[in-house]
Amino acid sequence: MKWFVVRYIYQIITGEGDHASQFDEQLRLTVAESCDEALLKAERQAGDFHQPFRNCNGEMVTWNFICVADLYEIQAPVDGAELASVLHEPDDVDAFLENVNQHNSYLQELLPYSTPSIKLF
Repeated sequence: MKWFVVRYIYQIITGEGDHASQFDEQLRLTVAESCDEALLKAERQAGDFHQPFRNCNGEMVTWNFICVADLYEIQAPVDGAELASVLHEPDDVDAFLENVNQHNSYLQELLPYSTPSIKLF
């Protein structure tokens, strides 16, 4: 069996859809014998990931599957394997680092037994 990263694209529709367009891009792992099998499996599973629900305003929220946009064969995952990397070139470095630190602080609150990380500034 081989491992693949599948990039799914969904459109999120709330209520009658009269809102700013929202698209959800997801990277998911799948196992298959070949690229063809992985693509068929990914397309079959695409509708199973998100069940419609009512938000706090009582509006129905649904994910409309658009397509499988990419499919990459990868080596079998191991502890610490990189799944994705994003390069940032912020205009405001201090604001960017503050946002990163806020996210880290939130994780520290959720996981009180984790090792505190070093603040970036």
